[in-house]
Amino acid sequence: MRKVLLPFVALFLPLGCAVPADFPSQEELYDEPRDFNRFAMYSRGSEVVGARVDQGGVLGLDVNLGRYTDPDDHALRGFVYGSLVNARVIGDRVQGLVASLPLEIAVASVDDGLRGEGLVYGREVSLLVGPRVVGGKVGRCKFNLVRRGPVYAGRRACGGRIDEEQVELTIPRGFRTWSDTERVAALSLLLFLD
Repeated sequence: MRKVLLPFVALFLPLGCAVPADFPSQEELYDEPRDFNRFAMYSRGSEVVGARVDQGGVLGLDVNLGRYTDPDDHALRGFVYGSLVNARVIGDRVQGLVASLPLEIAVASVDDGLRGEGLVYGREVSLLVGPRVVGGKVGRCKFNLVRRGPVYAGRRACGGRIDEEQVELTIPRGFRTWSDTERVAALSLLLFLD
């Protein structure tokens, strides 16, 4: 049997040769288009929480929270960070359990947006969600975030630590179909990371 050697052919662009004008940019090749229905929180450049939000609920790796809107069954149910959530929505209040601990939030419209006050996992929540700021206390963490384009950016400090961390938060358009009460309750659950 006779072996035939094929010559190795390599194509090289001569030095100084320009890339064609229709060649896609790095952003087009590697960056995904912005998903305006995605909830995300970033800390130190890494995504801490990510989920997709639509009129039926919130779905992500650590979150599966359904939104029930029947007249006789208005509720939020599912799992958030491995904890079972079962809470009824009654007007401007959410009442129920998360991980067998109290979930009670009252929501009111204020000058700066929406304010939620109450308990999540039996711990204090006082959260302001507005068009320009997201801030307050969720469990052991305090948030102070200001709107910068499509994201809220600022600081989060948890557990009485002196060192704060920079975080970015994206609140998706999918929440627009939710009531104010549902939206603030869901955000309180999603931001409870201690």
